[in-house]
Amino acid sequence: MTFYQKLERRFGKYAVPNLMKYICVIYVVGYLIQMFNPLLYFYYLDLDAEAILHGHIWRIITFIFYPPSTSFLWMIVALFVYYSLGMTLERVWGTFKYNFFYFTGVILLVLAAILIYLVTGYSVQLYPTYMTFSIFLAYALTFPETTFLLYFIIPIKAKWLAIAEVVLYLFYFVALPGLGNKVAILVSLLNVALFFLLTNQRPKNRNIYNMRDFR
Repeated sequence: MTFYQKLERRFGKYAVPNLMKYICVIYVVGYLIQMFNPLLYFYYLDLDAEAILHGHIWRIITFIFYPPSTSFLWMIVALFVYYSLGMTLERVWGTFKYNFFYFTGVILLVLAAILIYLVTGYSVQLYPTYMTFSIFLAYALTFPETTFLLYFIIPIKAKWLAIAEVVLYLFYFVALPGLGNKVAILVSLLNVALFFLLTNQRPKNRNIYNMRDFR
């Protein structure tokens, strides 16, 4: 059995069905927070490694309340798009596999924030924006020939949009100031690469069956 198969066998029963429904609800709550009291997020909910290590454990989860957009129109579009992509991936991959992809991204961001703080002594705020964008990248790698309507008009295949997204990530990595942006971009790309590496492994001696795999 591969490492991923062992994880699925052990933790598969804890996977959350229809995860994207809950994530979209979280985005809506985060959008309302940003609309009415944005300081609430930055003071009490964001991914602040120093605060986490001083008892604010809830930030490990609450930092994902950061919405994909603060524009009402684009927020509606983002909710529709990410809900559709996430639910499709869960149906095709399975519940555990989609949970594994999403929560691995969360864990990697948290670990990166804590590691940076322990090494430098500075708390770098990492936002889940690029992690959310990586849902589309994962979808495009799974369904590269799917056609999207860019700006609701221009038909373009998912694989070309994914290439454009990666190029944009790399541009932002170079152009945007601040360590936080660079780390968030690297972690989001690392999560996608790590996910497909682990979940597409083939067991050694795959033509030889082990009875323990079927217990």
